[in-house]
Amino acid sequence: MSRFIRPEPEELDECLTWPSITVDTPSGRIEISDRGEGPVLLCVHGGPGGCDQSLLLGEVFRANGFRVIGVSRPGYLGTPLESGVAPYQQADLFASLLEVLGLESVSVLGASAGGPSSYMFAVNHPDKVNALIEIDSVCQNYSPDITPLEQKLFLTPAGLRLNVFFVDHFPKSALKSLLKAESSLDRKALEERAVNVLKDPHKTAFFVNMMHSLGDNFASRREGVMNDLEKLACLGNLPLKEIRCPSMIIHGAADRDVSPEQARFAASTIPGARLEWVEQGSHLGFWLADGAEDIQRKAVEWLKEQNKARSC
Repeated sequence: MSRFIRPEPEELDECLTWPSITVDTPSGRIEISDRGEGPVLLCVHGGPGGCDQSLLLGEVFRANGFRVIGVSRPGYLGTPLESGVAPYQQADLFASLLEVLGLESVSVLGASAGGPSSYMFAVNHPDKVNALIEIDSVCQNYSPDITPLEQKLFLTPAGLRLNVFFVDHFPKSALKSLLKAESSLDRKALEERAVNVLKDPHKTAFFVNMMHSLGDNFASRREGVMNDLEKLACLGNLPLKEIRCPSMIIHGAADRDVSPEQARFAASTIPGARLEWVEQGSHLGFWLADGAEDIQRKAVEWLKEQNKARSC
C-alpha cells in the first residue's frame, strides 16, 4: 500500500483561488481549473458550486498523485447555462472538453448534484470514462428535504452570505447548523462531530472552503442551482445498468440531504459496482466524518489500482 497524504490546510485554501480558464468546445463553453500532475481525475461539483468547489472535492486525490480538472457545470460561474441544461447535455459537454484538451479518457468523480451529469458521462461516453467515483450523488428523483428556514439559509443569496459570515466568525455554530441540515445525527452526535472537525485543521479548512464555495459570488451560481432543482426533481431512475467502467459508490450512512437509498440503487444497478458506507457520515461525511481519512485512503488506493490495471 502506498503512502497516503492528507492535503494541508493551505492547499485546500488554494483551491478557491486557483486560476480558471474558459474553453470553447463544439458543445459549448465551459470553465475549468487544472491542478496537479499524474493520471487525470475530472471532478464534478454539487450545488451550489463551481470549478473552485470541484477542485476542493478532488484535492485529496491531487495530493496523492492525480491531476485534477475541476469543472463549472452549466449555470455556475463562467459556464453559461446554454452549454447544457439537462444532465445528458452536460455529459456531452464533458466529452467535448476532453477532445479539445486532447485527453482520450479520464477518471471521474461526481458529488451530490453533480451525480446525474457524471453518471450520464459514463453512460453515454463509455470510451471516455475509465473509472467512476460517486460521493453522496443523486441518481434518482431529488428534491431537498429541508425546512423553510434551512432553505433560506442554504439556497438564497442573503442566507448564504449570513452562513459565510458565521463560518468566518462563529465556525462552530455554522458547522452545527450545516450538520443539522444535512445529516440525521442526533444532538449529541452533532456536538461531538462539530468538536472533532474543529480540532482537525485539515477538516476545518475543508469545511470553511466548502462553505465559501457555496456562498461566495452566489449571483454567478444561482442560475445553476435553480436549473439543478428543476431537472433533478423529475430525473427518474438514471440508466446506470449501462455503465461498464469500474465504479465506486460512497455515501454517508447518516446523509439527510441525498438519501442513502440513492447509493443502494446505484450500487445494485451498476454492474460490479463497489459500495462503501461512511459510518455516521453526513452529506459531507467523506471529508468531515470521524472516519473520513480511512474512506479517503480507500478511495485513493482504489483509483490507483484502476490506473495500474489499465497500464499493465
